[in-house]
Amino acid sequence: MPLNKKVLIMVLVLMTISVFNLPALSGVRIGVEVGNPSFVFIFRPSNFDFKLGYSMTEGDKNVFLSADYRIVSGYPLVDFLHFFLGLGAYFQLYMDENPKEDFNLGGRIPLGLQIFLFGSAIELFVEVCPTVTLVPEPGFDELMGYLGFTFLIR
Repeated sequence: MPLNKKVLIMVLVLMTISVFNLPALSGVRIGVEVGNPSFVFIFRPSNFDFKLGYSMTEGDKNVFLSADYRIVSGYPLVDFLHFFLGLGAYFQLYMDENPKEDFNLGGRIPLGLQIFLFGSAIELFVEVCPTVTLVPEPGFDELMGYLGFTFLIR
Protein backbone atom coordinates (compact mmCIF):
# COMPACT_ATOMS: atom_id res chain seq x y z
CA MET A 1 0.00 0.00 0.00
CA PRO A 2 1.51 3.38 -0.97
CA LEU A 3 2.51 5.81 1.78
CA ASN A 4 -0.33 8.24 0.89
CA LYS A 5 -3.04 5.65 1.50
CA LYS A 6 -1.43 4.58 4.78
CA VAL A 7 -1.36 8.18 6.02
CA LEU A 8 -5.00 8.72 5.00
CA ILE A 9 -6.13 5.54 6.75
CA MET A 10 -4.19 6.48 9.91
CA VAL A 11 -5.75 9.96 10.01
CA LEU A 12 -9.26 8.53 9.52
CA VAL A 13 -8.76 5.97 12.31
CA LEU A 14 -7.43 8.59 14.74
CA MET A 15 -10.29 10.99 13.99
CA THR A 16 -12.86 8.21 14.46
CA ILE A 17 -11.35 7.15 17.78
CA SER A 18 -11.29 10.74 19.05
CA VAL A 19 -14.93 11.32 18.08
CA PHE A 20 -16.18 8.22 19.91
CA ASN A 21 -14.13 9.01 23.03
CA LEU A 22 -15.77 12.41 23.58
CA PRO A 23 -17.87 12.78 26.75
CA ALA A 24 -21.68 12.81 26.59
CA LEU A 25 -22.81 15.91 24.74
CA SER A 26 -25.95 18.02 24.87
CA GLY A 27 -26.17 18.17 21.10
CA VAL A 28 -24.36 17.40 17.90
CA ARG A 29 -24.54 19.31 14.64
CA ILE A 30 -24.22 17.69 11.25
CA GLY A 31 -24.21 19.47 7.93
CA VAL A 32 -22.49 20.34 4.68
CA GLU A 33 -20.57 23.23 3.23
CA VAL A 34 -19.45 24.21 -0.25
CA GLY A 35 -16.47 26.29 -1.30
CA ASN A 36 -12.79 25.39 -1.23
CA PRO A 37 -12.60 22.30 -1.01
CA SER A 38 -15.66 21.81 -3.21
CA PHE A 39 -17.89 19.80 -0.86
CA VAL A 40 -17.44 19.07 2.85
CA PHE A 41 -19.39 16.98 5.38
CA ILE A 42 -19.48 18.41 8.91
CA PHE A 43 -19.71 16.61 12.25
CA ARG A 44 -19.65 19.06 15.18
CA PRO A 45 -19.97 17.66 18.70
CA SER A 46 -19.94 20.59 21.12
CA ASN A 47 -17.04 22.94 20.23
CA PHE A 48 -15.15 20.33 18.17
CA ASP A 49 -15.53 20.59 14.41
CA PHE A 50 -14.62 17.57 12.23
CA LYS A 51 -14.81 17.85 8.45
CA LEU A 52 -14.36 15.41 5.58
CA GLY A 53 -14.46 16.78 2.05
CA TYR A 54 -13.21 16.59 -1.48
CA SER A 55 -12.47 18.63 -4.58
CA MET A 56 -12.77 16.95 -7.96
CA THR A 57 -12.18 19.89 -10.29
CA GLU A 58 -9.61 19.50 -13.04
CA GLY A 59 -6.15 20.13 -11.64
CA ASP A 60 -7.36 20.10 -8.01
CA LYS A 61 -8.46 16.57 -7.10
CA ASN A 62 -8.00 15.99 -3.39
CA VAL A 63 -9.51 14.56 -0.22
CA PHE A 64 -9.67 16.87 2.77
CA LEU A 65 -9.83 16.18 6.53
CA SER A 66 -9.81 18.72 9.34
CA ALA A 67 -10.26 18.84 13.09
CA ASP A 68 -10.85 22.20 14.76
CA TYR A 69 -11.73 23.46 18.20
CA ARG A 70 -14.02 26.49 18.33
CA ILE A 71 -12.59 28.89 20.89
CA VAL A 72 -15.54 31.24 20.34
CA SER A 73 -18.84 29.95 18.94
CA GLY A 74 -22.16 31.74 18.73
CA TYR A 75 -20.87 35.06 20.04
CA PRO A 76 -23.72 37.53 19.36
CA LEU A 77 -22.81 40.55 17.22
CA VAL A 78 -26.31 41.87 16.52
CA ASP A 79 -29.81 40.48 16.91
CA PHE A 80 -29.49 37.31 14.79
CA LEU A 81 -25.85 37.44 13.61
CA HIS A 82 -23.15 35.56 15.54
CA PHE A 83 -19.37 35.14 15.26
CA PHE A 84 -17.09 32.09 15.61
CA LEU A 85 -13.32 31.57 15.78
CA GLY A 86 -11.35 28.35 16.03
CA LEU A 87 -7.96 26.69 15.78
CA GLY A 88 -7.27 23.38 14.13
CA ALA A 89 -5.36 21.14 11.79
CA TYR A 90 -5.99 19.84 8.29
CA PHE A 91 -4.79 17.11 5.96
CA GLN A 92 -5.16 17.11 2.15
CA LEU A 93 -4.33 14.09 0.01
CA TYR A 94 -3.94 14.96 -3.68
CA MET A 95 -5.32 12.59 -6.32
CA ASP A 96 -4.09 14.33 -9.49
CA GLU A 97 -2.12 12.25 -11.95
CA ASN A 98 0.99 14.45 -11.66
CA PRO A 99 0.57 16.43 -8.41
CA LYS A 100 3.21 18.94 -7.38
CA GLU A 101 2.99 17.28 -3.94
CA ASP A 102 1.31 14.16 -2.58
CA PHE A 103 -0.26 15.68 0.51
CA ASN A 104 -0.38 18.72 2.81
CA LEU A 105 -0.56 18.77 6.59
CA GLY A 106 -1.00 22.05 8.41
CA GLY A 107 -2.87 24.38 10.69
CA ARG A 108 -6.11 26.34 10.20
CA ILE A 109 -7.77 29.36 11.76
CA PRO A 110 -11.48 29.17 10.86
CA LEU A 111 -13.50 32.33 11.48
CA GLY A 112 -16.89 33.32 10.30
CA LEU A 113 -20.43 34.53 10.76
CA GLN A 114 -23.42 32.37 11.65
CA ILE A 115 -27.19 32.76 11.80
CA PHE A 116 -29.29 30.44 13.96
CA LEU A 117 -32.88 29.68 12.94
CA PHE A 118 -35.77 27.87 14.65
CA GLY A 119 -34.32 28.02 18.16
CA SER A 120 -30.79 27.09 16.97
CA ALA A 121 -32.06 23.95 15.19
CA ILE A 122 -30.55 25.21 11.91
CA GLU A 123 -27.33 27.15 11.50
CA LEU A 124 -26.38 29.02 8.32
CA PHE A 125 -22.79 30.21 8.12
CA VAL A 126 -20.04 31.72 6.02
CA GLU A 127 -16.44 30.84 6.93
CA VAL A 128 -13.00 32.07 5.90
CA CYS A 129 -10.05 29.96 6.93
CA PRO A 130 -6.42 30.96 6.47
CA THR A 131 -4.10 27.93 6.49
CA VAL A 132 -0.43 27.35 7.22
CA THR A 133 1.27 24.31 5.67
CA LEU A 134 3.67 22.42 7.94
CA VAL A 135 4.40 19.35 5.76
CA PRO A 136 5.84 18.83 3.11
CA GLU A 137 7.21 22.38 3.17
CA PRO A 138 6.39 25.08 5.77
CA GLY A 139 4.65 28.18 4.49
CA PHE A 140 1.37 29.99 4.07
CA ASP A 141 -1.07 27.99 1.99
CA GLU A 142 -4.39 28.77 0.41
CA LEU A 143 -7.32 30.62 1.90
CA MET A 144 -10.22 28.21 2.38
CA GLY A 145 -13.75 29.57 2.32
CA TYR A 146 -17.22 28.08 2.73
CA LEU A 147 -20.94 28.62 2.75
CA GLY A 148 -22.85 25.99 4.67
CA PHE A 149 -25.52 24.86 7.06
CA THR A 150 -25.87 22.46 9.96
CA PHE A 151 -28.76 20.77 11.80
CA LEU A 152 -28.81 20.28 15.55
CA ILE A 153 -29.39 16.69 16.70
CA ARG A 154 -30.24 16.44 20.41
